[in-house]
Amino acid sequence: MSAAGGAPLRVGLLGASRIAEEAITDASRETGDIRAAVAARDPERARTYAAEHGYDGIRGSYEELVADETLDLIYIGLPNGLHAEWTVRALEAGRSVLVEKPFASNLAEFDAVAARLEGSAGWAWEAFHYADHPLMERLVEVVSSGEIGDLREVQVNMCMPAPAASDPRWSFDLAGGALMDVGCYAINGLLMLGDALGLPLSLRSADADVVEAEPRIDETVRARFDLGGAAVSMRTSMVNPVWDFSFLVVGSRGGVFAPNFVKPQEDDRLIVRTAGAGGEQQEREERLGTVSSYAYQLRRVREAVRSGERSRDGLARSRRTMALIDEVYAASGMPVRPARFAA
Repeated sequence: MSAAGGAPLRVGLLGASRIAEEAITDASRETGDIRAAVAARDPERARTYAAEHGYDGIRGSYEELVADETLDLIYIGLPNGLHAEWTVRALEAGRSVLVEKPFASNLAEFDAVAARLEGSAGWAWEAFHYADHPLMERLVEVVSSGEIGDLREVQVNMCMPAPAASDPRWSFDLAGGALMDVGCYAINGLLMLGDALGLPLSLRSADADVVEAEPRIDETVRARFDLGGAAVSMRTSMVNPVWDFSFLVVGSRGGVFAPNFVKPQEDDRLIVRTAGAGGEQQEREERLGTVSSYAYQLRRVREAVRSGERSRDGLARSRRTMALIDEVYAASGMPVRPARFAA
């Protein structure tokens, strides 16, 4: 994948994080964008990270990084609870931002951040990288074409093995929990499908298993939605024995299944099953390519930065995702995650 879509971006990392390795370090090797700078709480950690991952240098603090006018894009891979605050700081400095999901800790905080966009020279995108890969686009296309018939049922799983006990994803104050960390992908994907079909997504019910020592944190969440009359079930977990990022759509004449819709670079299969003229089952497997979804995302963001595009479509879907996350927590009898930034 070349650097089509304008001159390469000079990217600065806010946080020497694990996810940045996939989202920027590896992706930029495919897109040709420039790994310009890293800032971390500990400058020595930033220096080590920069040397290991091929960044040109470091900045002495988060504040110094977002103030750097030589950077075209700030990538924020900090713990969830810090996303909103540092997105706003970067926007106020005139930078454009690619912020890891979730965009904010709750809907009110999301709206407070979004209100700062209009007065900024930059823009912000939430890192739902899966949506840029041809696999999810093709899944939506198959369903929209009518090939599997009328929509009947959708099942989405976003489940992973448990992170270390010290991981910030287990912290309520840092907006942790399974729904925030991985469940947001499932909700965003359901909204993407609903938008293509012109169908609203609404919550029916939800329940959760919580951490015994911290009942405000969800280990596993099960939610049931309605998508234009079709039953939708979502399960998300941070204590699953295996990884399961699957998306199944069932229609009146068949179904379509993506074993790993979020990271198709690891499994790019799309399996389509339909009933033949004689009633027999027909199955085909499509391969949508193992170029990283993060590379597709970075290329799209570069095109937007270079063209000055300030599309609100992705932002609107991000907002509905955040609203539904708050609704699911409420329906599960759990508190929404606490905000650190207010307008």
